[in-house]
Amino acid sequence: MIVDIVFGFLGSGKTTFIIKALEKWGTDEKIVILVNEFGDVGIDGDLLAGQGGNVIEMPSGCICCSLQSDFRSQMLEISSTIKPDRVIVEPTGVATIAQIRSIVEAELFEGTIETINNILIADATGFMNLYKANRHFVESQVGHADLALLNKCDRVDKRKGMIIQGAILAINPEIRVLMTEFAAVDWAEYRMALSAAPRAGRDANETDAPDTRQVVEHLLTETNHAGHPHFHEEEDALGYESYGCVFEGTAFDRKSLETFFEELNTADSRMGGIVRAKGIFHIGATALLIELASREITFQPVGHVSRSKVSIIGTGLDRDLISTSLQHCVSGGAV
Repeated sequence: MIVDIVFGFLGSGKTTFIIKALEKWGTDEKIVILVNEFGDVGIDGDLLAGQGGNVIEMPSGCICCSLQSDFRSQMLEISSTIKPDRVIVEPTGVATIAQIRSIVEAELFEGTIETINNILIADATGFMNLYKANRHFVESQVGHADLALLNKCDRVDKRKGMIIQGAILAINPEIRVLMTEFAAVDWAEYRMALSAAPRAGRDANETDAPDTRQVVEHLLTETNHAGHPHFHEEEDALGYESYGCVFEGTAFDRKSLETFFEELNTADSRMGGIVRAKGIFHIGATALLIELASREITFQPVGHVSRSKVSIIGTGLDRDLISTSLQHCVSGGAV
């Protein structure tokens, strides 16, 4: 079977890309999606299942560290019982790709996994700030990628997009960087780029030549610095926490939800330092996906879901205030 590890920081567009991959391959291949989300309440599993995917959700925690044994066992069970053509792994946005790859490359999977593709989804609106916050993490992620999709290019000017592409290639000159909007790719170009990829796995910090390091330094100084949280390779070192809630038989008011997400998106939000928020809400007879990523709020209708749910990630979360604010968004009707 083929294993595609689709990784990238919170809100980069991983789930959107996987949905498009299911649309492309889902009728021709037997696919399993293994989803590992940050927090107790998962949203991506519902979205992917709604696209016809065979979705398996991992519990709260990170498959690159605290859930390593669970991830290994889950992969063994998938390969022996479901026997898919392809497994798409979507790790939490703070997982380290090197650790995940070491698990799927273990001897116990020899003869079962034929190809491992490391696909990095990078957010053009936040990549350089993320790079400044923790260079070792970003360089390791890029260095272990077989292919990079620089997503959300529609939200930056062309010059900035080229600067970011140059930074990625300065870290790992051997990969292709595909510029994308809404995680949409030309699949022929995508397959060609993957087939030409020299299987990654190097440590970018150890192998970068001096001239490459100078290029990176120059590119970093060309971008404006903005405030951002520091994070490290282990999930616990991020200082992030999550709030999650599931609502049974509850209908919501859209206007109130818009106000709620706008409050989450303010720099001085009383609810905490929010870096990512996502929820599926019943509004009348429909369901709506609302996302806060890269300081942008988006709304998208989704298919049938049994329950409304929300997941919020950040620092210093005021759980009582979040809970109270969500209750004020309830419409008073029932689903």
